[in-house]
Amino acid sequence: MQRPTLAPLRRTPTVTPDLGLVAEPFAPRRPARTGADPAVREYTPRLALRGISGHLAHATTGTTAWYAVAPRAWSMRPDDERDALMGALAGALARLQGRWLHWRVTWRPHAAAEWARRHDAWARPLPDVPGAVSWDAHLVGEQRRALTSPKAVKEVLLGVEVRGPRGRLGALGDALARRLGGARAADRRVDGELGADVRDIDAVLASSALGAAPLPAARMLHLLYRSCALGLPAQSVLPAAPHGEWEREDVAAVDGLARWSADPYAPTVAVTGVVDGALVTRHVVVASMGRMGDIDVPGEDLPWMTVPDDLPVPVEWSARMRVLPRDRAARGLRQAADRVEAQRRHYEADHGRQVPSALVRGLEAAEQVRGDLETDSPLALRCEGWWRMAIPGRTEREALELFDEVRRRYAPKIAVERSEAQYRLAREFVPGEPLATTAFRRRMSLRHVATAVPQATDLIGDDHGPLLLRARTSGRLLAWDPWHDAGAGPTPVVGGPGAGKTFLLGAVAAQLVRSCGAFVTLLDPSGALGRLVDVPELGGHTRRLSLRDAPPGVLNPFTLVDDPPEPAATAEDAWRHAAGRRAALVVAVLAELLPAAVRSGAQVRPLLVQAVERVGHDRAHDAGEVVDALQHMGAEGERLAAALAPALAAAGALSGRCDQPWSATADRLLVVSTTGLAESGADDPVTSTLVRLAAWLVRQRVHVREGSAPTLVGIDDVHRFTATPAGRTLVTGLVRDGRTRTVVTARQASDLLSLVPDDGDAIPWHDAFVGRTEPGNRADALRLLGVAPHEAHQLPGPADAPGEFRWRSGPHCEPVRVDVSGPHLAGLRAALGGGPR
Repeated sequence: MQRPTLAPLRRTPTVTPDLGLVAEPFAPRRPARTGADPAVREYTPRLALRGISGHLAHATTGTTAWYAVAPRAWSMRPDDERDALMGALAGALARLQGRWLHWRVTWRPHAAAEWARRHDAWARPLPDVPGAVSWDAHLVGEQRRALTSPKAVKEVLLGVEVRGPRGRLGALGDALARRLGGARAADRRVDGELGADVRDIDAVLASSALGAAPLPAARMLHLLYRSCALGLPAQSVLPAAPHGEWEREDVAAVDGLARWSADPYAPTVAVTGVVDGALVTRHVVVASMGRMGDIDVPGEDLPWMTVPDDLPVPVEWSARMRVLPRDRAARGLRQAADRVEAQRRHYEADHGRQVPSALVRGLEAAEQVRGDLETDSPLALRCEGWWRMAIPGRTEREALELFDEVRRRYAPKIAVERSEAQYRLAREFVPGEPLATTAFRRRMSLRHVATAVPQATDLIGDDHGPLLLRARTSGRLLAWDPWHDAGAGPTPVVGGPGAGKTFLLGAVAAQLVRSCGAFVTLLDPSGALGRLVDVPELGGHTRRLSLRDAPPGVLNPFTLVDDPPEPAATAEDAWRHAAGRRAALVVAVLAELLPAAVRSGAQVRPLLVQAVERVGHDRAHDAGEVVDALQHMGAEGERLAAALAPALAAAGALSGRCDQPWSATADRLLVVSTTGLAESGADDPVTSTLVRLAAWLVRQRVHVREGSAPTLVGIDDVHRFTATPAGRTLVTGLVRDGRTRTVVTARQASDLLSLVPDDGDAIPWHDAFVGRTEPGNRADALRLLGVAPHEAHQLPGPADAPGEFRWRSGPHCEPVRVDVSGPHLAGLRAALGGGPR
């Protein structure tokens, strides 16, 4: 029986009055796959570095804690301080026995932008002069000048091994932690395991002579950037966003920073990177420290890791070393001594020949070291390591020439070797990279290692004030502001003819007036400083005053004392005080003009006072009117008038009317030229009067402006100015008065020390500069610097270049030179004759 055909079932929606149309239920579909891992291989750095946590660097070769070693002064320090520093350095390294250490010495450029911001914030510059260099352009030029040196600040960093390479189980645990929680979780796991060791190392290094502190994030980045862009200019390696935590993928920031290349058997490594938008290549020679002879530090030799510091390029160091346990070192020395002893018996017993002297010295040295190891002194501990230098050059030839210069500096006591495989050797400078080769391994005592003193550098200067000097060793541009610190006293500048004393004084004066708005008075016996008034940037704020050749009336004593300022114009006391000072000055000047035989008369001063009273006390008069008044005051007055008339005629600037009256305290820079006065002799009344007037001008400018603006007095060739009693009184008073900033130049230090007999050492000298000095004058120069007599060989000699000085500032004393380079200072250089000479 045939079944009936059934129509397909159709579901019809059910309509309800309240709910409306109800949809048919359906089964859910499988969700689409989203958020899948990228279909690329996981990034693996070409470097051994895998991450950073604070000051810990995690690498495939282990974990290293990095520290910044405190810089130490070395130049012009007493030998006992240097010996103490080396002994303390050896003691600090002995406490790290059993760990690999990685020394890195690198350089940072001058922080020119930070200096410019601070300088602009506190400076009180003069208003801009049309056609001259503006203040903004001056700041830009100073920054460019500061960055001309490829190195400025030496950085000594020490990496201490916290944990060596991981075993299989440890590596598996790290991989699981990274897989489950990411690279940062793995690093936190490692940090937790090593926390106690890291804290112990932190405490040891902070309390030792190293004065080391954990490396902050910004400086850790700088180390990585400098290492991965080895030899490139600093502009290519300035990190922008320091951060204390780096994951594996962040290592790409330094992994591809520069391209390293080296042809087979090439003598250098070519490092190419981007600097200011352009590709730049530097050629780097990696040199290894070879055989070392006897070194006399601190005697005649420098610390051997500071020898290339004053080269014009930033030479970097990478050293891997470890302090050996005493038993292991003793065992190795016994084996070496046994070999030497066997050779000695071979010569004497087997062949009956005399033992060579070199073999005898080796045997004696081995016995001495073995005896040292039996003591508890850390200096006797033995260590082994490899010391490499990276010497950059613009071309391969330049790099090799610099390498030859380094070899010459170390010869004959230390051999400097260049080997093949330069690329692999250069990789050692990157934190975390393995040792390239065991060639040139050095085995030595900690006493020998301590003589390297890698942290020795120049520490002078505080980066406050105008940039005036440049450190000879580091090339760092140095600022000097005489009013910045709380110290008091004068600043002596000592040096023989041609040392650059006048050039230094002129540069200091011009820069302080330009940037600080200071009121500076210069006493200039040679006339060399007079052209400072022509510096364009100082226009309208300077005046040159020649005591001998000034126009009539310029030095009229009536006009030199200012009237009270406008707010006090109605105050009778102010007018009375100004009139009294003006009358006293006129009487003192006229009395000084009289011959000594006339001046000693009992009626001279009363008559002068009466004559001034008859003339009046306001600025509208001159000294000639006083002489006219004396002629109507009886026979004694006529005699005084007859004695004063020729002296006033010889000193024409004291009488007459000045076409352009001026204020002695208005100009920011006043150069008082005393040219020709010394030749007239100290007994000449006109000379004595003009010197007394110059001294009065100095005191007037110092005391009237005291408290309202910084004031400075500069006296060039002090021995010429102190030939008169008035000049000697002024200089002695300024030297003894610690409130007034005074810069005094002298050919011999004894010219300054003799100003205060038997008390020269008690003068609170603020700073001191000593240029090239004859051997017979060095003892007194060392007294000014506060340096021991046996350091006399470090003073500049007659063969040194002009402008080279030893600068004492605070506790530090360093070699510096005057630096006013740059196109924005062309006007200053022209005014000073182009350069020190």
